[in-house]
Amino acid sequence: MTLATQRSPRHRAPRRGLAIAALVAALLLPALALAQGKPTGPKAPPTVALLYFEYTGKSADLEQLRKGWARMLISDLSANPAFQIVERDRLEEVLAELKLGQSKRVDAATAAKVGKLLGARYLVLGGYFDLKDALRVDARIVDVETSKVLKSIGAQRKSDEFLELEQKLAGDLAEALATIASGAPAPPPAAKPPVAPKPAKARPAPPKRLKAAVAVRYGKALDAKDRGNKKLARAELKKVVQAQPDFELAAADLADLAK
Repeated sequence: MTLATQRSPRHRAPRRGLAIAALVAALLLPALALAQGKPTGPKAPPTVALLYFEYTGKSADLEQLRKGWARMLISDLSANPAFQIVERDRLEEVLAELKLGQSKRVDAATAAKVGKLLGARYLVLGGYFDLKDALRVDARIVDVETSKVLKSIGAQRKSDEFLELEQKLAGDLAEALATIASGAPAPPPAAKPPVAPKPAKARPAPPKRLKAAVAVRYGKALDAKDRGNKKLARAELKKVVQAQPDFELAAADLADLAK
């Protein structure tokens, strides 16, 4: 009889005890990490909501830029995987719930409420105005919980350089939001594992050039859609696409209305 066969269950007990202890530790460590607030999986990117910018000038036409501007900025920002951007249709739903659909101004308290209803960690607010032949826009990134302004961004271009202005603002906002998101603390532990970051979305290519007049018509089309006037929205979008055939975002909106 060999030495191995001569060992009694009493000699094998320590090894069984170690195996059981290792199994228990493997089961308890994730729960302990959650209890201590430590992340146990991939960190979900924070959600960002972009509200309509406030126009402080006197041109009724330029005021119509609000929704078109927001639609373009949201499309550009949605391509960045560092954060999740709330879609404009969802923003419209919440504004309608709060009876703010046609409101031109949203105060700080209401903005924070909108942000919470949208599930947003950060808000992008702003305003724009025209000065002689120039268009100026100022935006700020706000923490929904604290109402603290984390970053302010401004840009100015000639009135016929609307696309350049929008692209400049989108680029600066994307850079600032990505920096803020990278330094944001992990969200509180949840019962379910955090959702893995979504891959970057493919977005419609911007047109080579876009005049403010075409952008104004685009904003009018989106406003008509929001008010339920799909006939007018389609008519305005057709004119936008005819004037700017390479405006892929407007073409996509027109296709959606045709469904």
